Amino acid sequence: MVLAVDIGNSNICIGGLAGEAHRDILFTTRMVTRPRCTADEYAAELRFLLARLKVDPAACEGVIVCSVVPGLTPVLAHACKRLTGQDALIVSCALDTGLTFAVDEPDRVGRDRLADAAAAAAHYPLPCMTVDLGTATTYNVLSAEGCFLGGFIVPGVQTSLRAISAGTAQLPPIAPEPPEHLVGRNTVEALNNGAMFGTAAMLDGLADRVETELGQPLTVVATGGLAPYIMPCCKRKILYDGDLLFKGLALIWEKNKI
Repeated sequence: MVLAVDIGNSNICIGGLAGEAHRDILFTTRMVTRPRCTADEYAAELRFLLARLKVDPAACEGVIVCSVVPGLTPVLAHACKRLTGQDALIVSCALDTGLTFAVDEPDRVGRDRLADAAAAAAHYPLPCMTVDLGTATTYNVLSAEGCFLGGFIVPGVQTSLRAISAGTAQLPPIAPEPPEHLVGRNTVEALNNGAMFGTAAMLDGLADRVETELGQPLTVVATGGLAPYIMPCCKRKILYDGDLLFKGLALIWEKNKI
């Protein structure tokens, strides 16, 4: 089994990759991202989470770390080394991802975006656009040849809702929920439906524009916890893959393991 660690701005997701080409995801779990935590603290929390799942970290054959929080990358890599005895493979554009790049600075592309794009290129018809609904909503566009063309980054649904609540006197904080109808009939519904249908309309609109620019039918793949809420609000067909990033990490591990 390979231990996969995805360090995000809000949460750190951990998965166990096994089976043929490590494509089977044995488990996933998560912990809160805390930038000031030490490797010792993260090692203790990881040990607790893995013990609860009855996973022996010493049995791991390797570790792969994908991070959008650069300050925590060496911290988590060291924590995993303490638990497994294995040096972590750190995701970057310098690794073999199966992609080529047509962006100005490939080394500045978010590592989570690289993993999503690598998985999409390997598992879905191209050209393809992925959308990851996290702290930020990130879109990746891949050409028919598997070239990473770039994409879009906008505030995530929950990030936007927190911002509008903090910046106004009368709009309450809410947690997004699947809307029951289109037009909000009260303030909470107006906030929720605006976020849900607004995100869906943006997704539809960006996909249509990308499809027009590429001149080919576009596959759209969504991932992230809010994706199942957003997809029913969309007009076009959206495929859901909750394990897209871990599939990308499995692929990158296979291509780059020593």
